[in-house]
Amino acid sequence: MSDAELTAAVRRGDVAAFGVLYRRHLTAATRAAAALTATAAEREDLVAEAFVRLLRVLRAGGGPDDEFRAYLLTTMRNVMISWRRRDGAVSPVAEVPEVGPTTSPEAVVGSRLHAALAAEAFASLPERWRLVLWRTEIEEETPAAVAKSLGMTANGVAALAYRAREGLRQAYLDQHVPAEARESCRGMVCDLAGWVRGRFTDQKMRRISAHVVGCPECHGIAASLRQLNEELPGISR
Repeated sequence: MSDAELTAAVRRGDVAAFGVLYRRHLTAATRAAAALTATAAEREDLVAEAFVRLLRVLRAGGGPDDEFRAYLLTTMRNVMISWRRRDGAVSPVAEVPEVGPTTSPEAVVGSRLHAALAAEAFASLPERWRLVLWRTEIEEETPAAVAKSLGMTANGVAALAYRAREGLRQAYLDQHVPAEARESCRGMVCDLAGWVRGRFTDQKMRRISAHVVGCPECHGIAASLRQLNEELPGISR
């Protein structure tokens, strides 16, 4: 089957078709990620996140037709840009101090999160993100302890956990987008969670903002997501 036939099948709900696309373009994506990232761990995260985002777009009815690889590589570039914007707010330190368990609002699954939707959001994350969240948030291991088993530095684990926490917040918001709404606006709806979190480039943020202003359905969904975002544990921006 061609890429166009496979993407059409994914839009119809055939997840297995996306598996074919994944295997077909994984090597090219990995090569491209190697040119964009500094570490093997970051490369794996970038590839995983790009494929996850593309799957969401296709299932929402948007995305490419016969230019799957070009769309995938563009998605990877946009993911990298958003990561760099986020990571700029994190000040790296020489060592990550050993600290005890915390009950601060930064906890990923707080009392205000609906358990079922939180679980679905967690399951949608890349495997590496789920692993670091489980070990740092559920098993309450320190970044230094996790680093030893993953072959990473403590700072690398801390940065990975930061991205994973943000990814979980965004995925949780995305769970609140009505299923019937995903059939409209050709993929714009599936970007609303990231838009509310301010995680896209300035150009894309402006484009989505313009759409939200002119689309009553997306405007209503965006308003609900904004309110929910204010209730999320941790820093909302």
